Amino acid sequence: MSVLIEANRTGNAVALVSNHAEPSWFQSAFGGSGVQFLQERGRQSGEIVSQNAERLNLKPFDVIVLASKDVDVQMGKNGRALLVAAGTSASRQVQSLGVRVNDASEFAQVIQLTAGWSGHWWFSGDAPNYYVRALSDLSGYGKPITQQEFARRLTNTVKNGGARLNALLAVTARSLLIDGADTISNLVWGVYPSSQSTNDDRDTLSDFTHRLRTTVSRVRYAERGEPLFIRHAPSVKRSAGGGGDRTDPSGQIQTIHLNPRYNTGNQLRGKHVIVVDDCTTYGVSFGVAAAFLRKAGAASVTGIALGKFGNQLRQYDIEILTDPFAPVVAGGYVVHSQLSFNGKTNQVTQQVLQELIS
Repeated sequence: MSVLIEANRTGNAVALVSNHAEPSWFQSAFGGSGVQFLQERGRQSGEIVSQNAERLNLKPFDVIVLASKDVDVQMGKNGRALLVAAGTSASRQVQSLGVRVNDASEFAQVIQLTAGWSGHWWFSGDAPNYYVRALSDLSGYGKPITQQEFARRLTNTVKNGGARLNALLAVTARSLLIDGADTISNLVWGVYPSSQSTNDDRDTLSDFTHRLRTTVSRVRYAERGEPLFIRHAPSVKRSAGGGGDRTDPSGQIQTIHLNPRYNTGNQLRGKHVIVVDDCTTYGVSFGVAAAFLRKAGAASVTGIALGKFGNQLRQYDIEILTDPFAPVVAGGYVVHSQLSFNGKTNQVTQQVLQELIS
């Protein structure tokens, strides 16, 4: 109760929503605090979210729905709000949500940590064959930081869980909701595999992405234990000083392929695919992922990086000539071009990210 009262005191409109009449305890708990009680029969339609957002001059994705029942999940999804699961709930739908707070203290921290994130993607760019979005500008992180250090901090944040992970998921989900990702049909989620991936769907980024997809959309792909990409051979981790031309996509093309699991019944044909990577400098992973997915019939590909280094991002026009569900060797692909990837940036505070990534 105190968390809701404090959130209202600091300028957030707060309401308890129910299909039923106001309970007898509400006034004694919240009377005079500014916290409202709203009775809405059939609230699962989500109209209570969209209507009140409009009344308060907000967008639906600016609204946080703390869900404890199945009907709350339906209300949040249909209302296009940002869903947060109450950790004490026994509802399976609530338990499946990725952003999950175990107590009032965690919920208060999520509100506090995300309060400064008023913008959208740091970088947004569209190439002819795919799109790239980046959450943050790591070049302006506040001090020199390598890709390996960012990955380490991201891993710690995800493994440690709690408020920081929930807040990082929340700001990423909000950016996707702004883009309308929750309204896209035939959506598939996947993770670009690490250089030493064991294809067991257990790495940090896989867990983060599975949590993210449950918050933003209702789809169930890519399935747990069935990664979208298979790494059939380790790739040289050139960002760690492995040498070679870091803009050359050949090493990535020849060490990954699409999981044959998704070749059954043309599961990727006509789909809109979101591919998540931890960070990017030259954009090779997204160019390669788009080439494989386009060959498999995907309608669109969006690459999402949690961090972007520098202004050297490139767009790749790569054509896979052989089966994308099997290893591709030299001569089985053509790199038609690689050009500078122009896009727009959104000047939002990076201090929030520094606090989120421990």
